Amino acid sequence: MPNRSYGQHCAVAKSLDIVGDRWTLLIVRELLDRPQRYGDLLAGLAPIATDMLASRLRDLERHGLARRRELAKPASGNVYELTADGRALEEVINAFARWGRHLLTTRAPTDVVRPEWLARAVRAYVRPDRTGEDLVVRLATPQGGTTVRITADEVLDESDDVAADVILTGDVDVLAAALDPSRVPDLVSAGRLHIAGEPSAVRRLTKMFALPRVRV
Repeated sequence: MPNRSYGQHCAVAKSLDIVGDRWTLLIVRELLDRPQRYGDLLAGLAPIATDMLASRLRDLERHGLARRRELAKPASGNVYELTADGRALEEVINAFARWGRHLLTTRAPTDVVRPEWLARAVRAYVRPDRTGEDLVVRLATPQGGTTVRITADEVLDESDDVAADVILTGDVDVLAAALDPSRVPDLVSAGRLHIAGEPSAVRRLTKMFALPRVRV
């Protein structure tokens, strides 16, 4: 195996020695949601190559960030899951989501989009100092949807059967853009975003999200 170390006695460099390779943090992003089978990871991370996924999973296991677990009967097969050390990377993932938020203003035709990533965006963008009473939000797209419950302490996945306080409907890239409150009026007026819910709930949701960082 080639020596990929930066050779620097610095916490940033040492961390990147382990998780700085292409696809590694995106695998962590997927496993933060739930343990997954190899095939599910391969599909969810398309267009990753199967040999690349296998290599990165081996690296994560070798460094104690992920492990492979055999499913209890009557299920069969194995799933990959993060260790406590791997789950500690969640704030790193969220920090990248916040830092790169302004990069979602346009989408290349070849860019893959998945509704599941919207829940990760909500977790990253919600300001804890602006939450309070639970708010259930449904993000509905032609490609599928996701429902989250925003509590005073965390953002949780919620069943789609639970009544939502606010429903945002639009394409995946439109809903990603709508998590920037400053863009909501233009998206609504253009007919690309539809919002349903009591006005008080909609106002609460709008106030929960921090504005993207300003580029100089």
